[in-house]
Amino acid sequence: MKIFVDFDNTIFDTRHKFLDGFFEVFYKYGVGREVFDKTLPYFSKTALQAGECYCPKRHIEEIIKKNDLRIDKKVFLREMSEFLEDLEDYVFEDFYEFVNYFDKKDLVILSYGEYNFQKQKIDGSGINKYFRDVIITDGDKTQEIEKYMQNFPNEDAVIIDDKRGYFESVKQSKVNIGTIHIVREGNECDNNKFCDTHKNKLDKIKIS
Repeated sequence: MKIFVDFDNTIFDTRHKFLDGFFEVFYKYGVGREVFDKTLPYFSKTALQAGECYCPKRHIEEIIKKNDLRIDKKVFLREMSEFLEDLEDYVFEDFYEFVNYFDKKDLVILSYGEYNFQKQKIDGSGINKYFRDVIITDGDKTQEIEKYMQNFPNEDAVIIDDKRGYFESVKQSKVNIGTIHIVREGNECDNNKFCDTHKNKLDKIKIS
């Protein structure tokens, strides 16, 4: 059994704690909370519509352009990189009991996003050592699972994710993939027919 675990808002508190710390870097360079809160979802949505992923570099460029701010982009990005080096405090506490329950050889991070930004967050969180592999994609998670599972033709798979929208594609896969919806604070739970089960914490997941 291979267990593919999402990163943002599943392992890592992106939606709440991380965004507050992330904002502080912007704030040092004159970006107020209102501007940050308005531009972050807008920029994330427009990037997605363009077939791209959120990127801090493009985000600050857009803020500078629209708000006529005098910001040294190189200095800003250097400080952003320094902030991303130490992110262990943003990992959900229930993660550690979860990974101790399973064998490392069965655990894979499967994260969606812009490669460099996601890699910096994952590396900074310090969780790599608990996983067999780390997969970062800006494409289809189901395709990534299918490709990975070619190396394990006699095994089944499970995906653990806070975004249940992935599950319809997953259930149409030729690979037998179980689906577990993580329902964190600020997330919704419903009777999605493509979701096998849901949990509000990782340490409540037990797979035999």
